[in-house]
Amino acid sequence: MANRIVRNITIFLATLILCCLNTNAYAGNEVQCERPGKLFSPSKILLLEDTERDKWQKPEEILNALGIGKGQVVADIGAGSGYLTAQLSERVGETGIVYAVDVQQEMLDYIKKRIQEKDMKNVVPILNTMFDPKLPEGSLDIAILLSVYHEMENPIEFMKSLKSALKPHGKVAIMEFSDESPIGPPLKIRLPESLVVNELRQAGFALSQRHTFLLPYQYFLVFTLL
Repeated sequence: MANRIVRNITIFLATLILCCLNTNAYAGNEVQCERPGKLFSPSKILLLEDTERDKWQKPEEILNALGIGKGQVVADIGAGSGYLTAQLSERVGETGIVYAVDVQQEMLDYIKKRIQEKDMKNVVPILNTMFDPKLPEGSLDIAILLSVYHEMENPIEFMKSLKSALKPHGKVAIMEFSDESPIGPPLKIRLPESLVVNELRQAGFALSQRHTFLLPYQYFLVFTLL
């Protein structure tokens, strides 16, 4: 009997210590991550358009992995300079639509010039808010958030709003810089994968794919509706 009591006490203490360690680790992550990250300045658009970017961003590989093709309706959320928007426009073709969504009018003005120069008639610029993507209900096959999730003030509420814009089998792709990446935003505003997955789950999404080795500097997560 005495041995059983000692064993039970030992198990209890071990469990208590483990819980404390997990709590401290979680608190440490909360301190490390600053939310939201500062919006990318339109004055730095040339960095987004760097010709060397394709080597590590691999836009063609991203679109291939997502299975984007002719006739699809896609949203480039946080479109910035339209770097990915232009790739999407060509991929979905005349029968598809690309919504270039951004919260900064300066970015959309740049995209509008790009639309005129490249005659991208299938691109629709949208000025959204931090709470609402302002997209047509039930319209999207895929929504892509390329290095923009960390800038969101209200990510869970935003993603809840995005749900209504997706078709029943629609997908959401999120790419963010890892802590190990030598380039990207400051470490204090980079987000761990586990945090993104947890927040998307709260918003009503399930992780369906993780493209582990495709991008050298970013993790690449794909979600579907729960």
